[in-house]
Amino acid sequence: MRIRKRVLSAIAAGAALAVLASCGGQGGGGGDAKLRNYPSRNIEVIAAGEPGGGIDIFSRAIQQSLKEDGLFTRSMTITNRGGGGGNTAMAAAQKKKGDAYTLVTNSNRVYLNPLVGTTELTMGKDFVPIAQLMTEYLAIAVPKASKYKTATDVIDALKRDPKSVTFGVGTVPSDDQLNILRAAEAAGVDPGELKVVAFRSGGDLMTQLLGGRVDVISTGLSETLEQYKAGKVRLLAMSSPERLPGDVSDVPTWKEQGQDIVIEHWRGVFGPPGMPKQAVDHWSDTFKKMSEGAAWKKQLERNKWEPLYRSTADFEKVLREEEKTNGRLLEKVGLAKK
Repeated sequence: MRIRKRVLSAIAAGAALAVLASCGGQGGGGGDAKLRNYPSRNIEVIAAGEPGGGIDIFSRAIQQSLKEDGLFTRSMTITNRGGGGGNTAMAAAQKKKGDAYTLVTNSNRVYLNPLVGTTELTMGKDFVPIAQLMTEYLAIAVPKASKYKTATDVIDALKRDPKSVTFGVGTVPSDDQLNILRAAEAAGVDPGELKVVAFRSGGDLMTQLLGGRVDVISTGLSETLEQYKAGKVRLLAMSSPERLPGDVSDVPTWKEQGQDIVIEHWRGVFGPPGMPKQAVDHWSDTFKKMSEGAAWKKQLERNKWEPLYRSTADFEKVLREEEKTNGRLLEKVGLAKK
């Protein structure tokens, strides 16, 4: 009788282990069983910018491309969380800890903001890099009727009086800001003396330029292209290594105007802290397929973006390298957190 009980106990224990093993699936605990058919429901994309801005345009391009190429057939909802230089969006994502159904779109502000002390959220602990999908170059833009006809005109004005020109940027800190700071530094002007006004997003930035609140703006090409083609603004310089083709082929680079400046303005996708590895890997692979598809290539052409896919590991490596390089410049102009 005792032997029979022992045998039954052993069978029961084995069955229990088998059940636990089947639930463990991907090695992430029993909860990973929920991801067996991932993604099985809708995805929310938190866009770190206002409607009409560069991050918003980027987010909707992803949404459309995934749908057109049949890579994601469920609903993808975009929630705009502008303000705070991207911090509002990252804080919202931080509250979704461990969620496999939330993505965040942002730029290099994810590491710039901690450098200047506007947030305590940091990579790895508070958000997870998933994939870098494109880069674009920055444009220096002025209203059509501006007295500044070239980027050299702007630099000359700064040499005479660093505060004589009011610059507008989407947020601080950002590539928009670095574009201006590096130009001033290269011309021998103290970057700390410049008059720079930050707005909530690229869309708001263009409104302020056309409304006369700022003299010059620095922003991504995609955020200026529509107004440029409509003849409402002039582009004075591009941060590209050489002239870009197509609609902006007549716009000179910084290099052509004596400033040795090249800045890539990339955008990427992140996940909330603790996002399951299975979900991270799924989206990294899906975005790779998307980057090779016809729909995404149309978006690249439409927005004058440059193709640049980086997987999770490569993306994080680049983030760490940029963090060091741009951190040194921010320290130089006194903007880095002490």
